[in-house]
Amino acid sequence: MTAYGKTLPGALALALLGAASAYAAPPPGRLLAAQCAQCHGTNGQAVSGMEKLAGESEGEIYKELIEMKAKLKPDEIMHRQAAGYSDEQIRLIARYYASLGKSGSTASTGTSSRNRKSRDD
Repeated sequence: MTAYGKTLPGALALALLGAASAYAAPPPGRLLAAQCAQCHGTNGQAVSGMEKLAGESEGEIYKELIEMKAKLKPDEIMHRQAAGYSDEQIRLIARYYASLGKSGSTASTGTSSRNRKSRDD
């Protein structure tokens, strides 16, 4: 077997490993949060008048979704949306949005204040 024949299989294996890592699964919360995009925007960047979620604290997002699920705040649409998720799924959604930076694409390490229009107005 030639040197070319010996190195080609190894090179192909390395190329395939590199390609597989480029197509890694998205964060679990991202798939769950897809339903949220219609109102809260792609990657948590809200459309006018809606709450921005990108870069907000995981705890605050989780708390608000749990309160909506329990119908503790007046918002019929969010009651229905939150009711469709388990508490663990809500945690994954909150973690996903918290992991996004304020721009919706980079990681944020700190917590932030709520930059939103209050539902209670």
